[in-house]
Amino acid sequence: MDGAATGGDSGAMRAEGRWGIDLTMPQSLLLALHLRDAARLRPPTSPLLPDLPPLDPAAVPLPTAGGDLTGLEAAGRQWARWWAASFPGGADALTSILPPRFPGLAGMPELRGLAELGMDDAVTWSARAREVERRVLARTPTALFETNLVAEVEHELGRRIRPFQLGVVVLPVQGAHHWDVLGRPVISLGLRADRDGYLAWLRERLVRTGSTPRGRGERTEQP
Repeated sequence: MDGAATGGDSGAMRAEGRWGIDLTMPQSLLLALHLRDAARLRPPTSPLLPDLPPLDPAAVPLPTAGGDLTGLEAAGRQWARWWAASFPGGADALTSILPPRFPGLAGMPELRGLAELGMDDAVTWSARAREVERRVLARTPTALFETNLVAEVEHELGRRIRPFQLGVVVLPVQGAHHWDVLGRPVISLGLRADRDGYLAWLRERLVRTGSTPRGRGERTEQP
């Protein structure tokens, strides 16, 4: 299901609702990234689309990958357009890329043709990626560490961090990386699997949040 929380230990609110961390691995983005890799697309990067590494586990190339270069260039541009319209994922984003209608690919004939060829493989691959995710979360639960980290940062600052809800997109790409996509944090599953690395990344965001004065009437927001 699109937007399912990665790890039940990280989706709940902490400290009587003052803050929360919700890590999600949206199904729509998994399917799209598999299509990118399987078709060997090279979409142009943008503030909404960083240069994301290849998937892990890797996608098996489509039989047509690397064939019609002109078509692949057009499909890469169309893919970037779909991503910009669909990020950070959700029910509508998932519906937009699914057969038989592929409503989000209207006016993108090259990309739709590839989706028709590769979507079954993408769905099968995403199930494997979810299993990897499940194993990662079983090995590295972080709820207690997150709670302790918030308390530690608040102690260092000498005050409470303003209330926040942090929605993090997790992607199963190679390596331990993080990005900021127009204010939305994105991390690799590899970073999530590295407890120390993940907590160091989270600490940096918490310190930045705690160092920003909260104005009168300010709403709860992402750090």
